[in-house]
Amino acid sequence: MSELENLATAQVAPTQSSHNLDSPKCSGDPRGRQAELCQAERLDSPKCSGDPRGRQSELRQAERQSELQGKRILVTRAREQAGALSERLQAVGAIPVEFPVIRIVPPQNWEPLDSALGKLFLADARNLPYYAWLIFTSANGVNIFCERLLNLGFHTQNMSGVRVAAIGPATAAALARYGITADLVPGEYVAESVAAAIIKDAQRLGEALEGKRILLPRAAEARQVLVTELQQAGATVDEVAAYTTGAAASDDELGREVLHFLQNSEIDIITFTSSSTVRNFIQWLTNCDADELLTRNPQLKIACIVDGLVEAIVQSEG
Repeated sequence: MSELENLATAQVAPTQSSHNLDSPKCSGDPRGRQAELCQAERLDSPKCSGDPRGRQSELRQAERQSELQGKRILVTRAREQAGALSERLQAVGAIPVEFPVIRIVPPQNWEPLDSALGKLFLADARNLPYYAWLIFTSANGVNIFCERLLNLGFHTQNMSGVRVAAIGPATAAALARYGITADLVPGEYVAESVAAAIIKDAQRLGEALEGKRILLPRAAEARQVLVTELQQAGATVDEVAAYTTGAAASDDELGREVLHFLQNSEIDIITFTSSSTVRNFIQWLTNCDADELLTRNPQLKIACIVDGLVEAIVQSEG
């Protein structure tokens, strides 16, 4: 099951605070839809022969079904990525409403990324790669990075001994479609866990990160915690913008429909899969002079991915 689609199978567990909405740990993984769904099917199927967890899985599915049955749930992910989450929501009886509030935009200037791509194929006199690690924190980064690499005439199998880290299984699945196997996928799908896993790996091998170069192609708006922690461990991090996230929500027919749902308390849960979806959704409400709609309905809940899972579905504060 992907780090994003856990939203659809999380247990509803209201808490007393909604401050997790602005958590910088909200992260999102975008593609790998078919592979992720197939993986979830294998892991959760109660039909698995000889699986002692089959009955428990069946009970959990029934519980989720009853919790989300008939609930109208707003999906704010980018249009290309909303389908996988919507399918999982439908599978447990919910009614997803896709309302993309972000769009993925390639960089205006390709030169920094192109320069970094070329260095992936370099080696020093000892035949050591220029970059020790290549880190991906989203499937968006994988797709744009690899497509650009192929457009420039490079081939992934020729990368000179670089180790590859992926923030989660959906990102690793996106890499696999380009013939790249992730050497490292942390247990928790957040930047802090990627840094910790790479540092631990170096310690296990009896090596130091000091002086090692690491390439990090990702969103221009990403948090700095990953860069900071790796730099503190002595690594040199080349952070390159592979894409930006732009606002997508507008005062069109879909926007007016969603606004109508919110005004009439007909949205039960709003899902956020990254901090950028939170920011852009709030900005859309502000542009519509409707900031109060998140607090007007005391039954409205917010689902946000934190630490790679849905940490809470919280009741909005009035």
